[in-house]
Amino acid sequence: MITSVLPRGRGGRELAAIVATASLASVTISLAVPLLSLVLHAHGIDSFTIGLNSAASALGSLAILPFADGLARRFGALAAMRAALLIAAAVLLLFPLAVDLVLWAFWRVLLGAVGSVLFVLSEAAINALAPPASRGRVLALYATAFSLGYALGPLLLAVVGSEGPLPFVLASLFLVFAAVPLRWAPDIDGLLVAPGEPGDRPRARMLFHRAALSLMGVFVYAALEAGFFALLPVYLVAIGETESRAGLLLSLWIAGNLLLQLPIGWLADRLGAQRTLGLCAGLSLLALVALDGAARSGPLIWPLLLVGGGTMGALYTLSLALLGERFAPRELVRANASFVAAFQFGLLLGPVAVGASMHGLGAETFGWTLALLCGALLFGAVVARARPGLARGGGRAA
Repeated sequence: MITSVLPRGRGGRELAAIVATASLASVTISLAVPLLSLVLHAHGIDSFTIGLNSAASALGSLAILPFADGLARRFGALAAMRAALLIAAAVLLLFPLAVDLVLWAFWRVLLGAVGSVLFVLSEAAINALAPPASRGRVLALYATAFSLGYALGPLLLAVVGSEGPLPFVLASLFLVFAAVPLRWAPDIDGLLVAPGEPGDRPRARMLFHRAALSLMGVFVYAALEAGFFALLPVYLVAIGETESRAGLLLSLWIAGNLLLQLPIGWLADRLGAQRTLGLCAGLSLLALVALDGAARSGPLIWPLLLVGGGTMGALYTLSLALLGERFAPRELVRANASFVAAFQFGLLLGPVAVGASMHGLGAETFGWTLALLCGALLFGAVVARARPGLARGGGRAA
C-alpha cells in the first residue's frame, strides 16, 4: 500500500523520511500530554489548574507561528526541524527535576513553540513533495501514520506508568529517533526555501484570500476533534451509557478516522480535494444531526460513528491538500503557519462552544453544535466552487 502511494525515486524516499519523523514525534505528543496531567494530579493539583497549565503549550504554539517562515529562511527548514526535535527532547527531561507549576508552564510554552515549528515545516515539506495526481493519497498516508503513532503513546504510558523519570526519558528518546530520518531528506531546503533568501512571501490578505476554505476546514476539524475527545463520553454518560461503553464508542470514532483516510484520499485524487471536502462536510453534517437519535436507538450508533469518524477526520487531510494545490512550494511554510494557527483556535474554541451548549440547552445538543460548524464549512465549499477565481487567487492550482 505504501509503495503504491509514494512516488518512486528520491522524492518518495524524502516523503517517507518526513512522514516517519512526524509519526515518531506524534508518539511523544500522545505520551507526554496525559503523562504531565497524571503527574500533576498525583501531586494534588486540581483539574482546573491542570487544564490551565496544559493550555500554556497552545500559547507557545500561537506565539511562534508568525516567525516560523523567517526561521526556515534564516537557518534552513531541515536545520530548524532538527533543532525543534532536539530542543523538545531536552525540555522533556527538565520536567521530572521539579514539579513546579510555573516552571512547567514555561516548559510547556517551549514545547508548544518548537512543536509548531516542526509540524509547520514537516507538513509544508510533505505537501511540496506530494505529486499533484496523488496528493490526496499521500496526505492520507501521512495522516494515517501520524494517527497510528498518536495511538501508541497512551499504550506506552500504560506499560511504563507515570512515576519517576523513565516515561520522560522514553518520550525524549522518540524525539531523538524522529530526527534520524531527516538525513534522507536533504533537498527540503531547496524545495521550500533556500536559507537566507527572501523567497516568495504572499501578503497576509492574499494568503487568507486563497487559503480561506483550507483554514475554515482545519478549524472545523480541530473543533470536532477536541469536542469529541472532551465531551462525547460526557454526552453518552448523560443519556444513560456506561463509562466503559462511552470509551468504546469514542474509540470507534477514532477507528473510522484511521480506516477511511486512504479511501477518501483516493477519492480526492479523482474528484478534487475541494469537491471531496464539501462531500465530507455534508456527510459529517448528516452524521452529527442523526447522532442523538442513533445513540438512543442502540446499534445504529456503531456504523454512524465509524463512517462519521472517517468523514470528519478527512477534513484535516483535505484542507491540507487544498493548501498544497493553491500555494507554490516556497509559499507553503507561511501558508502552513496560518493553517496550524487555525487548528489551534479550533482546539481552543470547539470544546468551549459545545460545552456551553450542552450546559445551557441540554446534553442532546452535543451533535447539533458541531453540525452547525460542518454546515458552515459545506456552505463555504459550495461558495468556493461557485467562485473558483476567488479561491485559487494567484496560487498554483492542481
